[in-house]
Amino acid sequence: MTFLNPFVLFGLAAAAIPILLHVFNLRKLQTIEFSTLSFLKELQKTKIRRLKLRQLLLLFLRTLLVILIVMAFSRPTLKGSLPGGLAEQAKTTAVMLFDDSQSMTASDEQGELLRQAKNSAASIVNLLKDGDEVFLIKLSDVPTDGTKEIPSSQRNFPAIRSALKDIKPSSIHRTIEDALRFASRLLASSKNFNKEVYVISDFQSGSLESKLNVSNAAERLFAATTQFFLVPLGKRELQNVSVESIEIPNAIFEINKPFVVKAKLVNHATSDVQNHVVSIYQDGSRVAQKGVDIRAGQSVETDFTLVPKLAGFLEGTIELEDDELEFDNRRFFTVHIPEEFRVLLVGNSSDLTYLRLALSTRLSDTSASLKMTESSLDRLSTSLLSNTDVIVLSNPPELTSSQMSILKTYLQNGGGVLILPGAHTTVSAFNMSIAAALGISTIAAVDSQSGTSQGTGLSVEFEKVDLRHPLFAGMFEKDETKQSAGTPHSQRILESPRVLKSLHFIPTPHSKTVITLSNGYPFLIEERIGNGRALMFSVAANTEWSDLPLKGLFVPLIHRSLAYLVQEPITDLSLFVGDERTIRIRTSVAPALTVTKPGGMEVLVNTQQRPTDKSIRFPDTDLFGFYTVKVGNLILDKFAINIDPDESNTTPSNEKRQEKMLMHLGIASNAVHKVHQPQEVQRIITESRLGAELWKQFLIAALLIAVVEMFVARDSKRSLTTAATRTNG
Repeated sequence: MTFLNPFVLFGLAAAAIPILLHVFNLRKLQTIEFSTLSFLKELQKTKIRRLKLRQLLLLFLRTLLVILIVMAFSRPTLKGSLPGGLAEQAKTTAVMLFDDSQSMTASDEQGELLRQAKNSAASIVNLLKDGDEVFLIKLSDVPTDGTKEIPSSQRNFPAIRSALKDIKPSSIHRTIEDALRFASRLLASSKNFNKEVYVISDFQSGSLESKLNVSNAAERLFAATTQFFLVPLGKRELQNVSVESIEIPNAIFEINKPFVVKAKLVNHATSDVQNHVVSIYQDGSRVAQKGVDIRAGQSVETDFTLVPKLAGFLEGTIELEDDELEFDNRRFFTVHIPEEFRVLLVGNSSDLTYLRLALSTRLSDTSASLKMTESSLDRLSTSLLSNTDVIVLSNPPELTSSQMSILKTYLQNGGGVLILPGAHTTVSAFNMSIAAALGISTIAAVDSQSGTSQGTGLSVEFEKVDLRHPLFAGMFEKDETKQSAGTPHSQRILESPRVLKSLHFIPTPHSKTVITLSNGYPFLIEERIGNGRALMFSVAANTEWSDLPLKGLFVPLIHRSLAYLVQEPITDLSLFVGDERTIRIRTSVAPALTVTKPGGMEVLVNTQQRPTDKSIRFPDTDLFGFYTVKVGNLILDKFAINIDPDESNTTPSNEKRQEKMLMHLGIASNAVHKVHQPQEVQRIITESRLGAELWKQFLIAALLIAVVEMFVARDSKRSLTTAATRTNG
């Protein structure tokens, strides 16, 4: 027996009151002889014995009455149920965690898993009684940030059954651990003693444990009396191959310039697949396909080459041939090929001479055109940057805090900056303003006699070049005169300038050195600042520091540096259904944008003005596919949303892994009940439920005892009065 209000049991001490009163009434009194009391001796001994028995009976009844009243208020409850409806069913709060993920679209010999889940959930609802409350929580509705408001429980069971019928597969991926944490919040406010959590799922490995940063220490999220019912579905192994991820190596995207797309394919089954067809689509048309072999439980990587034919946004898809699960056979990506980008040259006119000449030349007919604007440093403002794709900062002096704030905000919001030093670039000026504000590499010294220790006179040259960097794709030439013995004939080299004066950069751990000079210091270094990038040269764009402006390398290197900085890193590849997408547009746009979702539905979104950009937070990503951002008919952005690859991991999780996850949440093994067959649901739940609440029975018994006590007390008083009358007579 369990008591729902156990603290009331302290009231049992009141049962001692009748006993104490009885004992005090029996205390020995001083005897005083009166002549009239002699007649009492004539009372029969049997009468006295009968009166004492009635007094003991009254004592027992009064004590029992107190005990029954206290027991009634403590709400005793029995496990199971009493026959004939003799006990009232204890109220229950049930949280039903329903897996509506895409993996539930699989089928076994009993049909589709989602349909089986609905039938099992309906059986559970049929066991609920009037007064019980239910939370029906789909896994796709489980929040991941803990900010979602607690929904209200439901007591309208027909409405719950109707809601179950309307459940459709969702592309949002959530884990069972996340759902259990949310369930603990739902049960925390419940006052019902019976607390039950039902998990109806296929319990695949990818949907078991949370990927969020949670404590490694064991937790205790639920009351000890909470019961858990696991209803695993799916009786056979699935043959499933998925596209787990797509990678596009850093590249400068241009018309008619090929780039590589790499795809990772995973075989989640226990049998090998051979010649599995994988295709790549460009703007809806298949451009290539191949067959791949994947061993059971293993993954392979394959790659394709795409060649953009038009400027704008390219829509790409990697697609597999059909298998038992179709939702993970496609993965989407987008690439932006700019037709024109806007360059802001900041500096004195004399410092921009060679840069102006280099940028006035177009490398090819297919390369993006440049729209140049010049400005002095003192005119740098947020309004000027709002219509700029990339900034060239030449010969910067020490910047003011206001100028650095503008520049930092621009970079953090996805902008690109190319920095070249000059006569005004001193160690203290650069380190105290630019380096300190942006958190980038500092300058150790300005060296005008670099390389003397290497025996190269008064100049140094390139020593190491990161040939894998996108800047150098297609920029190499063969130079047999500079080949050493044993060097391959096809060695690729860059024409090195003679460097007479340079900055000695000290890279940070997050910096990336692209070109290193023979003195060991970087010639070209890349920095990441927020969502933006910066490229820094250690030499000025003039002939006093080096002969770089006179080399054939100068024009393509400057052009490609700007093209690289214009293109923001591709982030769509890691965006999953349900993730929030932040769209950054550094241009003047209307106060409202239209986002077209997969399937053609349009969503109107208000823009949020920021100092140097329009920042749009778009959370309505409940479908996988392509999203298009437009103002009228003008396309401002396109991005792709994919399904979380963990949803494709359909390998059943073993019981040990499930137990480990439950123990981490503080759920004892004896509180967990597994329902392997749908027909067992009712029996298992009934046997485990604390169901018979007896407070009414105790209260009725107390009332009956009170009535009996009243009659016994009245009869005892009448008998005592009669005996006294006879004695006096």
